[in-house]
Formats: sequence, structure tokens, C-alpha cells
Amino acid sequence: MDEAVKILKAADFDLIILETSGIGQSDTEITEHSDVCMYVMTPEYGAASQLEKIDMLDFADIIAINKFDKRGASDAQRDVRKQFQRNHKLFETDVEKMPVFATIASQFNDPGTNQLYRHLMDTIKEKTKVDLHSDFHITDEMSKKIFIIPPQRTRYLAEISENNRAYDKNALEQKEIAQKLYAIHKTKEIVEEENTKRSLEETYKKIALKMVNENLHLITNWNDKLANYKNENYIFKVIQNDRWKKLIKRSL
Repeated sequence: MDEAVKILKAADFDLIILETSGIGQSDTEITEHSDVCMYVMTPEYGAASQLEKIDMLDFADIIAINKFDKRGASDAQRDVRKQFQRNHKLFETDVEKMPVFATIASQFNDPGTNQLYRHLMDTIKEKTKVDLHSDFHITDEMSKKIFIIPPQRTRYLAEISENNRAYDKNALEQKEIAQKLYAIHKTKEIVEEENTKRSLEETYKKIALKMVNENLHLITNWNDKLANYKNENYIFKVIQNDRWKKLIKRSL
């Protein structure tokens, strides 16, 4: 690390960024080589008590909570701000002013990322006395958080997919039950021995218990429904306030 930094310094770069692959909870060696330290984390760190084990919250000058479109991200920002305030003993400073920024790096012109950049440049200038001449300014529009999918709806499409799969699974199960009931019904028509018929009826009743009532009613009264569709007039019922109100006849 030291040798690499010396080479970059000799090359006279204006800014050198050191990035670790993940420091864990106790490895803070990177802070020995940096003038300004920024810790990037996500809302998925576990319980709030886990924050006490993250040493970088003691050493970091700036915290970035990325993937802020995840569920529970707002709670994570609140907890990290409080932990940062405790670790740095900034009890006289409003917790809302802690340098903990909510970012969505994958989103273009993300307000949190804009605010993070501006604060990072100001902190570098303050700590190193080097003016990097950034003319970037945050406007009112740039400070407004805009979510493509709100955090509380991040699993919206997943929930739809899960519901569809559950519906398909249930439909297949109901279809198999209906096929068994039909097979038993047809068998009863050709069996003459009374004991066998009674046994089939008992089996039919047991299997029918696994069928949804609405589906069982549909297949049991299928002939009536079919005849109703074949009639010259199709009659259906309108329900209002859970009571039968009127019959409507529609000519087919």
C-alpha cells in the first residue's frame, strides 16, 4: 500500500483515491493512508446493534448508505446517524446534520449522490487545504429524492410473480383433484356391486374435501351452467350489498 501511494504521489496526481475490497468490522488500516475517509455501506447490515461493531463508523469522515431504494433504508439512515453522533461525541449537533448520505448510485442525477459529492469535495478542501476548483452546485430540484420504485414497493413485481406462481400451483392441484373425482364418478356408473359403490362414494367424499368449495360447486352443477348458456336467454344475477336485488335477462 505505502509503495503504491508513493508512486502515485511521485506522478503528481491531484487526487488519489484508495478503495478497499471490504474492510469488515475491525480492519481500519486504510485510514492510516488517507486524509479523508468515506465508508460506503448498504441498509442491509442487520440489526441496529450491529452498528456498534463497525469500527469504520469511528474513523470515517463521511458515510454513504448506497442502494437506498431498498426496503428499510430510511430506518437504516436514522440508525447510522445516531451511531455516528455517539461515536464522534457530536451530541451538540443536530443528528440530521451528521454526514450520512443516502445514495442510489445506479440512478442518474441521484440527489443523494449529488449531495455526497458536494460534501466530499468540501471536506477534502477543508482537511487538505487543497482547492480542487469544483463548480458543482446543488439546486433545489437536484436535492429532491425521486424514486423510480418507492422503497415500500421494491418487492412489488416480485410479489405479483409470487402470487401468479401460487395461483398456477393451486390451479394444477385443483385440476388433479377434479380429474380424480371425475374418474371415480365414471367408475361408479359402470360398477354394479353395492359394496364397491359405497366404497367409491366414501373415497369421493374424502377427495372432495380437498377441493375449493367454489370449484366443487362449479363442477357439480356444470350441466346446469352449460344448459343456461345454451338457452335462448341467458339469465344472471346482480348482487348489491351482499343481497340478491334483481334478475336481468340478456338476449343471446
